[in-house]
Amino acid sequence: MTGMKRRGFVAGASGFGLAAGLAPAIARAQEFPTKQVRVVVPYPAGGGTDLVARLIVPRLADRWKQTVIIDNKGGASGILGSEIVAKSAPDGYTLLIMTSAHTINPFTTKTLPYDTERDFTPITPLVEGTIALVGSPKAGFDTMDKFMTAARANPGKYTFGSTENTTRMVGELFRLRSGLKIENVAYKGAAPMMQELAGGHIPVGFTSPLTAMSQHRAGTLRILAVTSGKRLAALPDIPTMAEAGVKGIDQWAWFSLFGPGGLPPALAQRIRDDVVAVLAEPETLAKIRDLASEPGGEPPAKFAERVKSELATWREIAKEAGIQPE
Repeated sequence: MTGMKRRGFVAGASGFGLAAGLAPAIARAQEFPTKQVRVVVPYPAGGGTDLVARLIVPRLADRWKQTVIIDNKGGASGILGSEIVAKSAPDGYTLLIMTSAHTINPFTTKTLPYDTERDFTPITPLVEGTIALVGSPKAGFDTMDKFMTAARANPGKYTFGSTENTTRMVGELFRLRSGLKIENVAYKGAAPMMQELAGGHIPVGFTSPLTAMSQHRAGTLRILAVTSGKRLAALPDIPTMAEAGVKGIDQWAWFSLFGPGGLPPALAQRIRDDVVAVLAEPETLAKIRDLASEPGGEPPAKFAERVKSELATWREIAKEAGIQPE
C-alpha cells in the first residue's frame, strides 16, 4: 500500500468512526422529546418574556406531543433562573427563554454563578424587537415632548424605570445621549414596573413594545418613542428616538432560547427547527407582528456568534456609561 493510499485509508477510517459516533446523537435528537420538557422563564409572570413563552411554548408542546411546562423563576435580572438551566443536564429537557440581558449581565453583576458563554448553548432567537420608552398619562406624560420638556426644566427630579439589565442599559444610554439628569429605578420585572407606571408613581420606563402594547392601546400607558432606526409598522404614529431629538440609540433586543452548555449540536438544531416551524404558523406570526416585533429563527451557530459579538458591544457601552458591576 502506498503512503498516499495508506493516509487515505486512515482518514477514511477516522471519518467512519466520527460518523458512527454522530449517529447515536442524531438519533436521540430525532426522538426528542420522550418526556416532559421544562422551560425556565427567569422573570415574573405578566412581563414580555412570559408573554413570549406563553405564545410559543404551547405550540412546541403540540408539535412534540409532550407536556412542556413554563417555570417562572424571577430575580436578579434573569440570573436566578438562568443559573438553574446552566446547572442542568445538557439533554434538552431543561431550556431557558432569556432576554438580551444575557449579554449585559456580565458587565453589571460583579459575580455571576455561571460563565455566560461556556455554560449555555444558544439555540435561536424567538422574538426580536426594539425597546420603547413608555410614559405615564397619570403622571402627565403622554407625549415625548412633554417628558423631555419637564425633565430639562427640572434636573434631578425625574426617574426612569427599568425591568432588567437590557432596559437599564438602554436607559443609561438615553440619559447619556439626551443629557438629561434622570436616575434609574430598577424593578424585578416588567409587570411590577407597568403597575407603577399606570399608577403614576414613576413618570417613564423602558421596556419592550410587546410588553406595553395592550396598555398603550387601552390608553392607560403611552409609548413615547422607540429605539429602532425607523418607525414600527404596528406603531406608525410613534417617533424614533432620533426623531425625538435623541440620536445614537438604535438598539434592538431579543427573547431567545438557550440550553445548558454542552447541548449536542444535532439536538440544538432539532429544537431550533421546531421553533422555526412554530414561528412560521400564520396565527403565531400575526400575533408577533401585532406586538410590534419580528420572529427570530437564526441557526444555533450563527446565533452563538451574535451572542459573542453583543458581549463585546455591551462591554463598551457599560464602560461609556460608567456602570460598575455590583
